[in-house]
Amino acid sequence: MGLYSNIVYNNNIAYKILDIVNVHSFLNSDNSINQKVLGLYVHEKNGDHVLQRNGKFLICETIEEAIIIK
Repeated sequence: MGLYSNIVYNNNIAYKILDIVNVHSFLNSDNSINQKVLGLYVHEKNGDHVLQRNGKFLICETIEEAIIIK
């Protein structure tokens, strides 16, 4: 996965990286992000969150916090 590990943290929330894609793959002709196409791609990868880092979209799955059962 290059520079990224399999887990990334954002606002104290852990995410498992499912895929990394270039931002330009989801740009419209006016350089805005095509939210619909990006959303379909995230859904296809079974992700639930997208982070943007260094010109890349990180397609992620939220890692749920562990619940301690006594």
